[in-house]
Parts: sequence; C-alpha cells; structure tokens
Amino acid sequence: MSTFLNVIGSYILMEDDALIDAKDLLKVIAVDIMTTTADIFDGEETKQIDLPEIPLLNFELENGKNFIMTNIPLYIAIDIVRKLSGIEKQDSRLSLAEIIPELCVIKKVIIDSIVPFSTAYQATVEITLEGFSETVNFQMIPSHATLLALLSDAPIYVSKFVITDDDNEMVEK
Repeated sequence: MSTFLNVIGSYILMEDDALIDAKDLLKVIAVDIMTTTADIFDGEETKQIDLPEIPLLNFELENGKNFIMTNIPLYIAIDIVRKLSGIEKQDSRLSLAEIIPELCVIKKVIIDSIVPFSTAYQATVEITLEGFSETVNFQMIPSHATLLALLSDAPIYVSKFVITDDDNEMVEK
C-alpha cells in the first residue's frame, strides 16, 4: 500500500495522521558520491581482505552538516556521478530515471522516514504529471529519488526526524 503525504499549511500530513512541521526539513545544498571499502580481519591476524568499494551518498545540508546514506546501488551512483560531472552518456536510449522527468515535473524530494522494522530510508517525491495540475506524492528509494531530483533540478530536503546526532549512516535497501 502506498503512503501519501499531503501538505497542509506549513505541516506535512503523513498517512498515520502524524504531522511533520515543514520547519523540520533541512534543504540539501550539495550532493556527492563517495566510496568506502569494507575491511575484514581474520581472527587475530591483520591480513586484510579487499572487498569492492561501496558507494555512499553524501548530502550537504543547509545547517552545515552532512547526511550520509550507505549501500547505494552502483548503477544509481554512476548515473549521479555522470549528472554531477556533466558527463554525457554515449547511449541514446533513455533509462527509466531519464524518462520520468520527460513525463512529469518533479517538484521536490524529501527524505522523510525510515521503513518500518528496518534501517532503510524512504523518500517522498512530489510530482505533477504533464498536462495535469494536481500534485501527487510517491514513496521511493531515496537514491533513486535523488537521481530524479538531480535530473529535474528539483530541490531535495531531509527531515530532521531521520537524522541522528552522531551516527546518521543507515543502510538504504
């Protein structure tokens, strides 16, 4: 079942009637892809096992802090890097992420909740279909929603609800 958010004044009404004050949203002023490598040690030995790099998505927030998400799908990370770097792809075929902005207007993306019983974030994407005036909200995987926002030049926000003080790295699934 899809969860919809409705904007009421300066509040966001969630499906369970909980209100998120719009003042509790932090605007993302920069997005960057970083990588990390997991190091595994075998017992007491210090022999390191090399693993592939893991993409991270770093959001620089308007309050000067960073919000980091881990386990970003590699193909999404590559598309985000392409967009941020201005690199044109050689393939003329459109991906799903590239065709969606052709069919609708991405108004904004809000990383606003955590999927119940998990450590995965969830984002709300506010869109208007071409030719319509009504705005519709959909829940998405945040990295996919971020790519849509970047392709559409739409603003990205992070709810203070999902940010922890010291360790905000949660797994995106």
